[in-house]
Amino acid sequence: MNTIRRQLLVLGACLGLAACASIPLGTLWKLRGFDEQTLERLEPTDLRAAVALKPEADVLPDSVRLALELQRRDGPPERHAFGLEPGTGPGPLDRRLRYSVWQLDQAGLKALASVQRTMRAARAADEDAYTGATFSVNFRPDLGDAPPAALQVSVQLMLAPEDGWMLLIDEANIPVSR
Repeated sequence: MNTIRRQLLVLGACLGLAACASIPLGTLWKLRGFDEQTLERLEPTDLRAAVALKPEADVLPDSVRLALELQRRDGPPERHAFGLEPGTGPGPLDRRLRYSVWQLDQAGLKALASVQRTMRAARAADEDAYTGATFSVNFRPDLGDAPPAALQVSVQLMLAPEDGWMLLIDEANIPVSR
């Protein structure tokens, strides 16, 4: 193995460790058995996202999206975005933060069910069709006329009620551009 290739492998390993370090340990533990079959079995109506902002600000309702990126073994990643609407049910239990809860809207429910059918069909043809999945929650805050210099953002995701909430972002400071 040549020196440049060895350096790239070491750099890749270091970057991978740094990325894992930013994921809360409780989330890693909850996701230890998560795979494409788990994603295929999710009940779309159970999915919830929760967003908390400091200083407190509302989230613009039409801006909230759940993004799903599926890694394919034999091709580029598949990217999907699902609309969210204000949700029902309890949010994360955190007395320090006020979370807004979001659930898939009607179009999002249909779209996720379609993705699940496509995944099942792909896996039936090739058991290793998918190699990974990434969820993210995208939104725009309503900052009014006097936006702060930065927002502290916390985001949680619930895939199924019996699994509870998973912390994705824990009070990350995000600069606000004016």
